[in-house]
Amino acid sequence: MDRAKITVRDGLEKDFPAVARIQQQCAEAAQWPLGDYSGCRLLIAELDGRIAGFCTWRQAAPDEAELLNLGVAPDARRSGLATALLNELERRAAGDIFLEVAEHNHAAAQLYTHRGWVPVGLRKRYYPGDINAIVMKKGSC
Repeated sequence: MDRAKITVRDGLEKDFPAVARIQQQCAEAAQWPLGDYSGCRLLIAELDGRIAGFCTWRQAAPDEAELLNLGVAPDARRSGLATALLNELERRAAGDIFLEVAEHNHAAAQLYTHRGWVPVGLRKRYYPGDINAIVMKKGSC
């Protein structure tokens, strides 16, 4: 069986419509206005040449980064895109990396835990609808 080809690259403004489409398909992803991505670092994951995933992040301090949003198109899930995006983020970010994940988003929390992220806090009513966020950290190696 042929394996799908995954490529991760820097995102460009021309990628924003594809990011918006994926974001809309992912109810569990933060629903950011497109313009907000211009102030962040954007990684794009392509699956066989098609944009199928993204993550946004920022280097908050010299020794601390923050994963702001990650989404994978529903028809491309379980193909390794989220792992590829996280690998690239971990390669590029300096120091510890933090994220917030909705308390009920068990699939994402499991992915992060499996990759070595640990819960370090809870932000009560962080998301709309009074949904709590688990703060997770991935320490630098």
